[in-house]
Amino acid sequence: MTKRTVKAFSAFVTAVLLLCGCRGTDKGQEAADTSLPSEGLPMQAGEPSAETSPEPFSGYSFELRGAAENYLITVKPGEYPDEIAVTVENNRYETRDFVITAPTGYTPSFPYDQSFASSAVKIIKNDIDDTYIPDIMQFNFDITREELDKSGDNAVYSVSRMYTVDRDGELREINVVSTEDSDGDGEAEETVHDYIDRTQLYHSEPDKFIYEITVDDSDLYDENGDPRPIERRVKIKTLKFEYNVPRMVSGYEEITEDNTLYFGYACWAAANSAAQYFTMTAFNISDWEYYVEMPRPEDSSASDYYFKIDDSRFDTVKDLKRYLKSIFTPQTAERIFTAAPQRYTDINGELYGIAGDGGYDFTLGTLTFSDFNVTEDRMVFRSRQEKFDETGNFTGYTDGGNFVIERCEDGLWRVSEYRYPYSLN
Repeated sequence: MTKRTVKAFSAFVTAVLLLCGCRGTDKGQEAADTSLPSEGLPMQAGEPSAETSPEPFSGYSFELRGAAENYLITVKPGEYPDEIAVTVENNRYETRDFVITAPTGYTPSFPYDQSFASSAVKIIKNDIDDTYIPDIMQFNFDITREELDKSGDNAVYSVSRMYTVDRDGELREINVVSTEDSDGDGEAEETVHDYIDRTQLYHSEPDKFIYEITVDDSDLYDENGDPRPIERRVKIKTLKFEYNVPRMVSGYEEITEDNTLYFGYACWAAANSAAQYFTMTAFNISDWEYYVEMPRPEDSSASDYYFKIDDSRFDTVKDLKRYLKSIFTPQTAERIFTAAPQRYTDINGELYGIAGDGGYDFTLGTLTFSDFNVTEDRMVFRSRQEKFDETGNFTGYTDGGNFVIERCEDGLWRVSEYRYPYSLN
């Protein structure tokens, strides 16, 4: 295994959402490394079936908090297929019309059905504290068939652009700026990006979003065979919203226990990276033709089929448990291993597993931390999770439960209370 990127939610979660035509990419999300079904692009919200003929999408109106006052915004399909028409109306009933054009190779992600009109644009409000920050409009764009055929495996299926209304009542695109030494001359260059290569962001602070979390599980132990601290294996890239410009500036967070919020997110991402192999998807299985049939201990009339795990990090169950215990406390690691729908066992000195599935709750969206409490040896993060109805409409937030990490006897922090955020269990 090599480095993997976790989109708040893992790359696997992102792929599940995309392939099933659910919200956004990412869960992510959330992405360039996912693949579409061979029969075509994912179904958009409200896409009609052969048995129905719903009213087509014609427009959507909503209130928006701008930099100076509130506005009524109306979003409609533009004159041309790659355009979005936006009308901004102020408190004096004065209107201004704007046109947003899709990035080259993409098309606006409009719903087919007027009853799903709200999905035409995502409104990002500061509902974290009472800091005054203007609302953000996030418009998503889907790749065209022509671009998909041209880009192949490197295709990014959904991208987004963000806008706000400035103090003069103008619709302003929020540019995304990154600063890095791209040509290796020792000088950092500033790059303005045309769009964001994903549609899902984690709103971690009133003016900040988690753009990407990368977990490096390729080198788990140091030269002495001890677990490498989680904070040395995780990178968190954020976007800071400078709304007076307006723009978003990317950067990496310092992952230390003094930076409590992002230290918690780093531990959470590492936990997700490990737990997915016991909840949603098995470790790598390269040979699906060969398996070992074993009768179930509780029911000898039924059998389970074990497949060889092809992962250079793990030769036996002992290696697997050691990996879990580098992230979770021993009790929590044992609970995850024992209760997992995917089971692992040693057969002839080699690691085998059952490709089970704990189920996926498609009504749950992004999970973020809403508060935290810190003592010398314990951090408790309270969380909330987006909730959607069966048609994909956002209905509010549900309690995401507590995420707890504790300092262990060897001085390392490990996760003691955790649940996989999208599992049915």
